[in-house]
Amino acid sequence: MADRREIKYEPAGPTLRQFHRSSAFVRAVMGPFGSGKSSAMAMEIIWRAAEQAPAADGKRHSRWAVIRNTYPELQLTTVKTFKDWTAGVGKWNHNPPITYRLQAGDIDLEVIFLALDKEDDVKKLLSLELTGAWLNECRELPKSIFEAVTARVGRYPSEAMGGPTWSGVILDTNPPADDHWFYQLFEVDRPAGYELFKQPSGLAENAENLDNLPGGRDYYTRIAAGKDPDWIKVYVHGQYGRLIEGKPVFYNFRDGAHVAPGPLQAVPGLPLLIGVDFGLTPAAVIGQRLADGRWLILSEVTTDDVGTGVVRFAQALTAHVAQHYPDHTVAGVYCDPAGNHRSQVDERTALEVLAEHTGWRVRPAAPTNDWTMRLEACLGTFGRMVDGKPGILISPLAADFRKACNGGYHYRLLRTGNGLTYADEPAKNMSSHVADAFQYLLLGGGEANIVMNKVARAKRKPLPGGGSGSDYDVLDAAYGRDGGGGSERRRQDYLTRIGFYEADFR
Repeated sequence: MADRREIKYEPAGPTLRQFHRSSAFVRAVMGPFGSGKSSAMAMEIIWRAAEQAPAADGKRHSRWAVIRNTYPELQLTTVKTFKDWTAGVGKWNHNPPITYRLQAGDIDLEVIFLALDKEDDVKKLLSLELTGAWLNECRELPKSIFEAVTARVGRYPSEAMGGPTWSGVILDTNPPADDHWFYQLFEVDRPAGYELFKQPSGLAENAENLDNLPGGRDYYTRIAAGKDPDWIKVYVHGQYGRLIEGKPVFYNFRDGAHVAPGPLQAVPGLPLLIGVDFGLTPAAVIGQRLADGRWLILSEVTTDDVGTGVVRFAQALTAHVAQHYPDHTVAGVYCDPAGNHRSQVDERTALEVLAEHTGWRVRPAAPTNDWTMRLEACLGTFGRMVDGKPGILISPLAADFRKACNGGYHYRLLRTGNGLTYADEPAKNMSSHVADAFQYLLLGGGEANIVMNKVARAKRKPLPGGGSGSDYDVLDAAYGRDGGGGSERRRQDYLTRIGFYEADFR
């Protein structure tokens, strides 16, 4: 068996040396790109394993969890970093969840790699007995995961085995925005036993890890070229800042046009429509569709508590509606079609559970969860003008949804053998859940019919008189106009399909 001394590591600067010397229960390192943060985290795990006091069997037992927001990033970045530093030492098991086992000399270390986009990984995390945990790129993780992890560490080795010599949570991150939970926790309300280590700018005289970067200091000069000042602030200077990551999904959203200057009030007499995404952190978007086809997005209900059940979310949603819209009925709740799959526990679907605990009519947003239809519905709504007014107006009370529209919901930039490209589907992150709920709201509220009508018309033969048959007017498609041609009948059929009644618009 290879000896642990074959792993050679030197901290990449004074900040990381201070990090390693600290024994605080929670320690975070924040810095620019390429500053050696991830390497320090990986080696901290190895060092703590070597410093663990031996149990009665003479072994130094420890168990760690390493957590990343998605499985692809866990594999491509986190696991890769750990492998680079432990090459030739220890054994890997790549059957999910990925595990690493180091048994060298008297060290017996187990490391479990988990991703939040895998429900089984989340369930496993909440039941683990750990010595410590590393939250990699923690700005991408909900606060509830951090809180849950702090309750799982310090539980291995057991007291019968002598207990852990040290236990705690280590975190690394590029700087988040100043309204992120990380900023609040470490800059505003930092508890005792919590420490934050900030690395200097990559262009500062005391920049760290330059010897390990291609081109040294020129690395930061090159990556800063042509970038937005906010991007440079975060990734080069390592300072808090708000960024649009990747390529925004809702590229035709305009904050100045689509967000109301103040909170929107629900239109009296018009029922509410709600879109719901279940997932690991459920979210709901509450809106109304006006008679002229425009949308009002009134508010949202979001969670950052991973593993929130349908019952608890239903209670939060009904309380929100009762408090803010006591005089309004709910005409329909539209959900991910996957929510219609039966549980292996009690054979009830998430939709049935939500309907039972809300008393509302709950149904799938569309026959399928086709991404193209969902995207077309959203882009069509953002791009629509009705009598000189935007097709959608969002209340600033829907703050998480607004953030998603402003780029939080995006296609991630990928590095491939052929260069840089964007992912085919949006990144799963803190913005994707509320964005998905919005999509289900639109589809269930009638936009699916508009998209399908548009596609159907595009396939028709040219109309007599030169009409193409592919153009569509949302007012005509959705509600029709007086003047014959079956428009009133189509209007009545349409209202019935989306659960409205003609009286709601009088």
